[in-house]
Amino acid sequence: MQGLVKKLPQVLAHFGISGTIGAQYQGPLITEVEFELSKGSKFSAVEKQIKDIARELGVSGIRVAEIPNSTYISFELPNEKLQSVPFLPLTEQTEFTDSQYDLPICVGVNMRGVPVMKNLAKMPHLLVAGTTGSGKSVGLNSFILSLIKKKTPQELKFVLIDPKRIEFSMYNNQAYMLRPVITEMSIASACLAELVAEMNARYAKFEKSMARNIGEYNAKNAIKMPYIVCVIDEFADLMLFDKTVEKQVQILAQKARASGIHLLIATQRPSVDVITGSVKANLPTRLSYKVASATDSMTILNTTGAENLLGRGDSLLLEENGTLTRILGAYVSDDDIMQTLEPYRCEIKEPQPTNVVVVSGDNNNITVQQTIKQEQQKPSIWARIADWWNRIGRRRQNQIINWILTLIFAAFQAKNASSKARSTTATMRKITSATKKTSSRRR
Repeated sequence: MQGLVKKLPQVLAHFGISGTIGAQYQGPLITEVEFELSKGSKFSAVEKQIKDIARELGVSGIRVAEIPNSTYISFELPNEKLQSVPFLPLTEQTEFTDSQYDLPICVGVNMRGVPVMKNLAKMPHLLVAGTTGSGKSVGLNSFILSLIKKKTPQELKFVLIDPKRIEFSMYNNQAYMLRPVITEMSIASACLAELVAEMNARYAKFEKSMARNIGEYNAKNAIKMPYIVCVIDEFADLMLFDKTVEKQVQILAQKARASGIHLLIATQRPSVDVITGSVKANLPTRLSYKVASATDSMTILNTTGAENLLGRGDSLLLEENGTLTRILGAYVSDDDIMQTLEPYRCEIKEPQPTNVVVVSGDNNNITVQQTIKQEQQKPSIWARIADWWNRIGRRRQNQIINWILTLIFAAFQAKNASSKARSTTATMRKITSATKKTSSRRR
């Protein structure tokens, strides 16, 4: 690595970039090299040529970034030996044990090896993207275990949606679960609707108690209200199955923060039809592991760079204030998960299908009360048409609308042409009859 650092100024000089090397910080994944550009040099010129610089250095995964409140920029060079960061030792450090966050999650360590802790209650939701094998599922497990380490089952409940059926199966029959892990798409859509109803029910309670959020409500009432964290893996699959999911997620992202309901959404396909503008606007905090292309990086982070990450938990965190930080996610093994969950084994039954779920309880028990029965009426033909229209997606809707307008325009043109032809025929008949009358008079 020292040879690569010494070679860096020579390679930069080949591209007309001059300056001096400052401090160096070696982390588990990369070495951060501070570099002060000479006067008059532009940082944008370095950014444009970073791929050529990496090629001449003979390594991949190089990233260059500005250092806030400093005249230096940083080059992030990958180490020869990539090290992983175990999760459980991080939870024993003071940054985690002494944190006073409502919902603390251990995101990982920064490039200098310092633990990075964030408060999910302030985010207030997190959008995660990354290709298969980039560390996305391991990251979700570390977030869940972080919350379990700091909160009791009476203070926190999980709703886990797992279309792949294998990622969250070990969390079944846990005291932290509001319901068993959801693997069916239809149940997932109904569960999100139930969370929206639960959010509205909580706000009704806040109004009666003169409280603005869950913290004030719990301070005023003996019966505490638990936080609810909904984790959705493979959000793209859920969106393809039911287009109404986007609306439900949008409502929760906009309004659920004060009610104590928070979202962790993950997808391996961060395209614009999955992560739409409305979803991005309500999920300002986003975490991107390695993605397939610069377009995917722009979609999730509004900037390129995620396509050059090294994988194995290497990620970029876009915070709610717009700050972009490179982070190495902690590695969680199956043994770590089982060890953490073992004290909380219990039987969690699937609730009966309803339209509204109300969560209540005391310090020793949390129950789910079903308040409204499902409607058994058969939907009308107009309801079926409306449901079909919502499921086909905006692109197909626009195609159908354009097709109908084209037919109407063609029919209108045909009608005008027909009326013109009739008027022309009538005019010719009048002229012919007038000519015959004139000729007969002359005779």
